[in-house]
Amino acid sequence: MKSIDKKLKDLKDRVRRLRELANTLRTFEQYQKSLNDKDIAERNLQVAIEACLDISKIIISNSDLREPEDNKGVFKVLAEAGILSEECLKFLIPMAGARNILVHGYDQVDDAVVYGVLKKRLNDFDLFLKNITINYINNLKEKYQDK
Repeated sequence: MKSIDKKLKDLKDRVRRLRELANTLRTFEQYQKSLNDKDIAERNLQVAIEACLDISKIIISNSDLREPEDNKGVFKVLAEAGILSEECLKFLIPMAGARNILVHGYDQVDDAVVYGVLKKRLNDFDLFLKNITINYINNLKEKYQDK
């Protein structure tokens, strides 16, 4: 549980940083003009997505779930196991692809997509946290309390 707890803390911290940035941005043009804001957004978004992936991979390993084919499959496996909701999956699958672009394709990063996540989709990370807490962590705690 310690490794999941650390990753959950990291995710919450990155999302908090993204929210702080989102609150300072008034327009898309302001975001586009600021290399610092773009760097902050892209790096924190990348780490937040990676934290979701890491948490999910730990759960898959600890729960003896099937091995996913790729990063998008990581989230699909948790949805199949009833840990992630379909609503959560709709956000996470595209984020797995966005992570690859953030890591490997800096020249392909779409400012509008990153800005859109900042302004409209940060609550989806909260949904991921809620799904993991309710459908995995709480169930795990109950399991060990019964023993």
